[in-house]
Amino acid sequence: MIVRVFNAGISRGESPVNYLMGDRDHTGQPRSVAPEIIEGNPDLTVAVINSIQRKHKYVSGAIAFRDNEQPTREQMREVIRSFKQTMCPGLGPEHFNSLFVLHRDKGNTEIHFIVPMTEMTGKRMNIHPPGQQNIRLYEAFTQVSNHRLGYAQVVPDPLKLALSDFERYTADGKRDRSNKLYLHRRLTKAIRTGQIADRDQLCDFLSSEYGVEITRKGQDYLSMKFPGAAKAKRFRGPLYRADADYRQIVIQARDNRQEHRLSPTEYRQVQDTLRQLVEARRQFNVSAYLMPRVLRSQRLQQRQQQQPQTVSQPTITIKENIMKAKNAPPAVAHQQTTDSSPVRFGDKPGVMKTIKMMRDQAVTGDRANMTSDFGIGGLMAGLSDIESNINAAVAEMNSARSPEQKASAERKLMALMERKRRMELQLAQARQRQLNMGSGAARISGGGKH
Repeated sequence: MIVRVFNAGISRGESPVNYLMGDRDHTGQPRSVAPEIIEGNPDLTVAVINSIQRKHKYVSGAIAFRDNEQPTREQMREVIRSFKQTMCPGLGPEHFNSLFVLHRDKGNTEIHFIVPMTEMTGKRMNIHPPGQQNIRLYEAFTQVSNHRLGYAQVVPDPLKLALSDFERYTADGKRDRSNKLYLHRRLTKAIRTGQIADRDQLCDFLSSEYGVEITRKGQDYLSMKFPGAAKAKRFRGPLYRADADYRQIVIQARDNRQEHRLSPTEYRQVQDTLRQLVEARRQFNVSAYLMPRVLRSQRLQQRQQQQPQTVSQPTITIKENIMKAKNAPPAVAHQQTTDSSPVRFGDKPGVMKTIKMMRDQAVTGDRANMTSDFGIGGLMAGLSDIESNINAAVAEMNSARSPEQKASAERKLMALMERKRRMELQLAQARQRQLNMGSGAARISGGGKH
C-alpha cells in the first residue's frame, strides 16, 4: 500500500469529482468496474470546493494497494479512519469535508480521496503542505499501515525514472515518456554491466552512442535534446543526480527485489516517529482552528506586554488595532472577508444547508475545544462564550418554525451543554492544580523560615 497525492487542486469541484465518479477512466476508456463511494457525499464536496475563493481549492490522491493486496471492507474503512486521524488530528467531522471513492477497474484496489482545502469556518486548511516534515508524515503513515495490514513495505526502485503527471496521463506526454523510457532502459543496462561508472561517463555515453546533446546539468536532473528535437527533455531519478554512486545503486536495486518487512524494533521506531509528527500537526490544528479568538487576543496582548517598549515608541493596544481595522478602506475589509463568504450557486437541495450546519458546529466548537493549558482566565472566557451560544441556541429553538429546525437547534443545544460540562470540569481541575501549587509554595516558604 502506498499513498499518492496528485499534482492538481485549482479547478472547480466538478472536475475531480466527475473523474472519481465517472464511468470512464483518464484515457477515456469505459471502466470495467464502476466506482463505489466508501465515505462522503460527492455533491457536498463539489459545493465546498466551489465555495473556496482561493486559487488552490483541494487535495486529491489515492491510497493504492498492490495487485496481491486484497483489503476487506472493514480494513479499508480502518485505513480511511486512520488516514483522517493522521492528516487532520484534533479536528472533528464538522471541521473539514472529505470524499473517498473505491476504484477497482485497473485490477488492483485504489481508494481515491478528495479533501477541500478549507476548514469549515472558512480558514485555509491543507492536508498536504510543502516541506520535508509532511513527506515524513506520509511515509511513516504508509509504513505503519503496511505493517498493521501484514503487507510488505514499499521500497523505492533506485533505477526507476521519475515521470511527471503530464507524461503519465496525456497523449503528448505519453509519446515523450516512450522515448525517455527507451533511452533510460539502455542506460540502466549499461550501468548494470559496468560500462558507465558515474554521471560524467553517462553524458559521454549518451553523446557518442545516441547523439544526445546535454543542454543542462542540474543537481538532481539532466536536460537532454534528442537528435532532430526542438526542445530538451528533463530526466530525473537517482541515476541522474550529480552525486549518484552507480555501484551502490545497483547493489541497492538487487537487494530491493526481496520483500522487506519491519522488525519489531523498526516498527516501534516508525510508530514513535509517526506519533511525534501527528502530535506536531495536532498542536498546529488546535492553534489555527480550535483556539477561541478571545484567547488569541489574550496571547497577543501577553506577547506585546513581554516585549520591551521604548519611550519613543508608544505601545499599540489590541483596542487600537481593532479600531484601525474598522477604519480600513473598503477594499481591505472585503479582502479580509472573502474567504469565508458563501458563494451562491444552484446545487442539489440540502447541500447548502449541510454546509451551514457544519460551519455552525465548527464555530461553536472553535470556542469549546480547549485544554487546561490555556489557563483559568482562558477557560473562563471560553465558558462565557459557550454560555452565550447556549442562550442563542435556546432562542433559536424557541423561534423554530418547523420540526426540522427545532430538532437541529436541540442537537446544537445538547452539543453545547456537553462542551460546557467538559469545560467546567477542566476549569475545576485547573483551579485545583493552582491550589495545590499555592499550598506547595506555602510549605516551601514556611520551611525556609525555620
